[in-house]
Amino acid sequence: MKESSRCAALALGQWSRTSLILAVLVSTVAIAAIAIGEASAHRISGDTGSSILVNSESELSIERDQQTFYGVIKDTAAMPIGGALVQLGGRVAISGSDGVFKLHQETHNEPREVFVAAAGYQESRFTPPLNRWARIQLEQKAIKAVYANGELLATPGGIERLIAIADTTEINAIVLDIKENTIFYDSQVAFFRDVGSIAPLFDVRQALELLKTHGIYTIARMVVFQDPFVAEARPDLAVRDELTGGLWRNDYGVAWVNAFEEELWSPNIELALEAVGLGFDEIQYDYVRFPSDGDLSRANFGREYTAEARQNAITEFVKRSYEQIQPTGAKLAADLFGFVTLVDDEQFIGQRFKALAPYLDYICMMIYPSHFIEGNIASAPGHPNDYPYETILESLQRAEENVPGSKAKFRPWLQDFDYPLPDLRGYTPADVRAQIDAAEEFGTAGWMLWGDPFNVSITALAPERVT
Repeated sequence: MKESSRCAALALGQWSRTSLILAVLVSTVAIAAIAIGEASAHRISGDTGSSILVNSESELSIERDQQTFYGVIKDTAAMPIGGALVQLGGRVAISGSDGVFKLHQETHNEPREVFVAAAGYQESRFTPPLNRWARIQLEQKAIKAVYANGELLATPGGIERLIAIADTTEINAIVLDIKENTIFYDSQVAFFRDVGSIAPLFDVRQALELLKTHGIYTIARMVVFQDPFVAEARPDLAVRDELTGGLWRNDYGVAWVNAFEEELWSPNIELALEAVGLGFDEIQYDYVRFPSDGDLSRANFGREYTAEARQNAITEFVKRSYEQIQPTGAKLAADLFGFVTLVDDEQFIGQRFKALAPYLDYICMMIYPSHFIEGNIASAPGHPNDYPYETILESLQRAEENVPGSKAKFRPWLQDFDYPLPDLRGYTPADVRAQIDAAEEFGTAGWMLWGDPFNVSITALAPERVT
């Protein structure tokens, strides 16, 4: 279930070309120094599944000084990890597509601990020597999550039900609702307090402390632009109805705020940062889009409603969020329509996969087989609902073809529910397992189960692996 933190113990010694001269054990960290001509190297174990090789001779022509730390980050298959966060004191660097980074310290008295984080990998903290070239190797970590909605969070013993599943199965993460219509904890974000949308359902600090005690990765789910409470309180920020002059509502009578209004962006980003400060490992945006259901011919967004305008608005909001969240070491994810990842346009909602991918640590495509129609999935000879394995695998493959190189960010939502249409059969644990198997065969960064948190298909889950 949970990934165990490990410190590899390696022998510390210096070798000539023909003989072993000296071996010394230093504390709990062992360093292997190998003399090869004029160069030497030191390997340091990180505290959470990483290995750091520090060379005295740089492999790049980078100007060096006594307060510089630089190097390259790779996975266990020696492939470079781009977009990794490297933090040293108050400074932050992001590795390039080749995995290379460079950081400076301003004073010798600053903290020397380096923090390295990348989506889909174990985080690492270590204290290397400066003025050295470091080759940092990170181990992959698949996030496997179940979902906790507001009802479960408000139910005594509700979160403990999911913790029990995590303690006994492969589940190692929980997605907790913090904002949907209202905010489910006592947020201090002024905008939301002013409109009166704070409606605490649970003690978020207590919940996070309990989850961390069990080694569970925590994800805060935020519904962004389907926000009827704010729309009612601030109609100037809402989508308007051309015919009535009042609030536009979708097929379910739900009002939406207007994603073009940048006044809405800041408080949502502020809420995300507040959640990170409380201790969440990740922020997951849902409904980060324009509305899709309802008579949109009557919807007034206050400006030209074009594909380019929609795409630019959603992309810029996600970009600004990413720029503020990434330096904290937390991750940013977004839920995208499953079909959005299969095509190269914004599907009338502003979500263009290719445009959003650079600004997300995890791409959470909602690949529910019941939501496709016959013919969407070429490998499914009938309705995709009857072919869960084929639907998930083909969707992921086509998403990778759409945006090559994005595979490491894929962490799909999988279907653990029955879709209420008379011609679609209900879903069984075997169907849930088939989706999981497809995601893991493809090589995703994990997966999440969407469904009733009081009725998780536990028998579809593998038992906890003891490591």
